[in-house]
Amino acid sequence: MALGFQMPPELCEEFEGLNLGFLNHTTVAAFEAEPILEQEINKYQKEDEKLQEIRESLRKGEAPDFKEDERGILWYKNRICVPNVDSIRKLILSEAHDTAYSIHPRSTKMYYDLKERFWWPGMKRAVAEYVAVCDTCQRVPKWKWEEINMDFIVGLSRTQKGYNSIWVVVDRLTKVAHFIPVNTTYSGARFAELYISRIVCLHGVPKKIISDRGSQFTSLFWEQLNDSLVTKLRFSTAYHPQTDGQTERTN
Repeated sequence: MALGFQMPPELCEEFEGLNLGFLNHTTVAAFEAEPILEQEINKYQKEDEKLQEIRESLRKGEAPDFKEDERGILWYKNRICVPNVDSIRKLILSEAHDTAYSIHPRSTKMYYDLKERFWWPGMKRAVAEYVAVCDTCQRVPKWKWEEINMDFIVGLSRTQKGYNSIWVVVDRLTKVAHFIPVNTTYSGARFAELYISRIVCLHGVPKKIISDRGSQFTSLFWEQLNDSLVTKLRFSTAYHPQTDGQTERTN
């Protein structure tokens, strides 16, 4: 689409006084970009048998909830009808779930977000199945303080109260952290006591604790305590603590 534009006379005089060159009559070209996704949807709608049946019903006045726009794209109310093409539907699901701006929403939120713009039969189930197999979502706890990371900051100067290290406890979901002053000589029983008084009393019992493989966590008492609390203690690999990356980053 082209727009004609003429410079007002008073502006022409001002520009001449500034020794600025200009074209008095010019044409500005303006373009309206149609989203690529809508182009693909428009193309494959015409090949979708189900949508073609709906289109025929619409033309007979038998599908009042559907409409066609000026480009021939079929809509269900204010939602674009997505044809039964795996690549298109997977792209929509991926954009709504996997991008840096979508923060991996749960299936209910993701469905209602998509419901604002898109429609296809069985979309709610497709969303639920997509989220269910998302590797990232399987690793992220559903509730705060359900899974925690533990680590130690060691090599610190001894304080007047006898502390020489910091015990770091991080909730894997919210990233909230507790920093507890301790001494590396504490027994497993002492750490268990601190664990109950400083963590469990505030946040309840987690389902999983991820920690480095320190002597504090491998003591028989500590293992028995966590067994009694129905907590799964998982050790990160010695010298390769990728499992415990949460507290490593906090430190």
